Amino acid sequence: MKKGSDWRPDLRDSHEDADEDLGPSKTQVKQAMHELQDLGVALLELPPSQLAALQMEDRLRNALVELQRLTSREAIRRQSQFIGKMLRDADSESFRAAIHAYRHGQNKLLQEAELWRTRLLADDAAVTEWVEIVPEANLQQLRSLIRNVRREQTRLQQSNPDAEAAPPKGRLYRELFQKLRIALQQKFDQQAAG
Repeated sequence: MKKGSDWRPDLRDSHEDADEDLGPSKTQVKQAMHELQDLGVALLELPPSQLAALQMEDRLRNALVELQRLTSREAIRRQSQFIGKMLRDADSESFRAAIHAYRHGQNKLLQEAELWRTRLLADDAAVTEWVEIVPEANLQQLRSLIRNVRREQTRLQQSNPDAEAAPPKGRLYRELFQKLRIALQQKFDQQAAG
């Protein structure tokens, strides 16, 4: 039979049906569910103090605590789905904003630690500025680490005298970055708490 047949009304060409809103497609619904699941997992990136400050149902908070505890891949997947389901009814925009602010702050923190490492390795006077910003810093330990990083870089440069290569980066270079990052994170946390 032809498509426009009277025998099957559901196959009739109708201009009235073309204007009917069918809602989101199955693919769009699934994508939205996966985004909510990812949002729930991303909430675990937040420090416990920030997570506690977010307004959410106790049921959702308990589900997030449970997700942190799980180790089985399948259990994590199921719990993520459960959290995504609960997030459908929650204010997910406030959660997204909190995660965005935290990630932006972390990126800024890493950039600041990188700048300080560069300054400290280039100029001895930068150590005094660092101590003004982070007064609880162990000055002797910091100067010793900077001196050892410089020696390590010189040693690595001499072992590979390729002039076009980037400056050498060894274990101590990374250790200095980590110490600076931790100190800046502690300072940031203190400012946020006080």
